[in-house]
Amino acid sequence: MPRLVIFSLLAALFLAGCNSVSTLPEQTGELPIRMDLSPAAQLNFNVSRVAVTVVKGTYSQSMDLAITGNMAEGTLQDLEPGVYAIDVQVFDGLTLIATGQGSGLVSPSQTTTVHITLQFVPGGLEVVVGWGLPYEDSRRVLLVGNSHTYFNDGVDTHLQALIDMAHPEWNVVVDARTSGGYTLENHYHDQNTLTAIATGDWDLVILQEQSSRPMLNPELFYSYADSLNTLIHQAGALTGFYMTWAWRNNPEMYVPIRDAYRYIGAWLDAPVVPAGVAWHNADSIPGMPNLYEADNYHPSIYGTYLVACLMLARIWNVNPVGNRYFPPQIDAATANLLQQLAWDTIQNEYRGLDLHSRRWEQPLATAA
Repeated sequence: MPRLVIFSLLAALFLAGCNSVSTLPEQTGELPIRMDLSPAAQLNFNVSRVAVTVVKGTYSQSMDLAITGNMAEGTLQDLEPGVYAIDVQVFDGLTLIATGQGSGLVSPSQTTTVHITLQFVPGGLEVVVGWGLPYEDSRRVLLVGNSHTYFNDGVDTHLQALIDMAHPEWNVVVDARTSGGYTLENHYHDQNTLTAIATGDWDLVILQEQSSRPMLNPELFYSYADSLNTLIHQAGALTGFYMTWAWRNNPEMYVPIRDAYRYIGAWLDAPVVPAGVAWHNADSIPGMPNLYEADNYHPSIYGTYLVACLMLARIWNVNPVGNRYFPPQIDAATANLLQQLAWDTIQNEYRGLDLHSRRWEQPLATAA
């Protein structure tokens, strides 16, 4: 009987695109693809070619991914928004060793995850392939930010407790490097931060910008995110982002902050933890606790716990609903409400959807 081999062939699919006003034509999207080929090597295959084709009606586009070591990469460009059929062929020399099919939604400035089953031809080996971000294997995670990260004993503390409850066998380590009011520019010029990134043997470093900078000075946000991303990659880790939220008395911050994080995530091929989107979604949910501290700026314990649940779902694709860890200040019913909000936001965010379209009614206040 053929041996069943199951592994994760991880691919990051990010779509780049800019917002357009209604008078401009609809934007096209790019589909960068990264595939980890090391599982095939473990089966003694020498992958020499990975061919990818996307089809939508009468339209099709094909390319061979560039192979470097155990990584195959490439970008399909100028794709109109919509659902595409995706076909994959994997070769060892001239021999076709695997084929796979799937589908994915293309939407500018959004991220999609495609699930494909590859059937290995020799020996009838069936391989389940999850096209997702290559972050689920992260076991050492560093959060870099400011008070939005360290409030309420720290997002890192609550994330550590959540992942330990869900998967204690993984032995995950979550730590943080934070300082009050810091921007990513401050972190880039702080030797303590640079040392923490360089010497921690991290798998994933998640960056949190000062809360108003993505709106007031996005170019500085992009510049120092890019600079830190380079250092993170040099240290052998991957980069992620923690999107913060609009201040309670300035709800119009939501869209520019959201779009700035989506842009840098797509540009750097990095996942974004969409806390700002979850805050926006919470406005329409009955019984949702106050996510803000009394200053209407920082997170309350409910907000910090929500961020930790979002990270659990975004980094490891672990559903937080039903997780038995929640802080003593939060009762079980409220914890479940926050867990469900986190999971629903992650599931909908990467299909380009907010959970509601209700407009805020509070007046715009001057930024402090």
